[in-house]
Amino acid sequence: MLDPRRWESIEAGDLARLDRWMVSEGDHVGAGQLLAQARLLHQTLDITAPHAGVVEQILVGNGEPIGHGATLARLVPI
Repeated sequence: MLDPRRWESIEAGDLARLDRWMVSEGDHVGAGQLLAQARLLHQTLDITAPHAGVVEQILVGNGEPIGHGATLARLVPI
């Protein structure tokens, strides 16, 4: 769910921190909808839904570190 283009200039091993969720478990979301924001250095990274669905489970809490390719939530397609 993280846009890989935003990670191109980031060195291996750098971690972002999940700043805040914009959705809750059970919410219906549309493709491209903003789900959460993360902070990396002085950048804000938008995390968007890859497809429409229902947020089944949030796996990473606010303030927790995340790396490139991390699974942040389970989104069940509808």
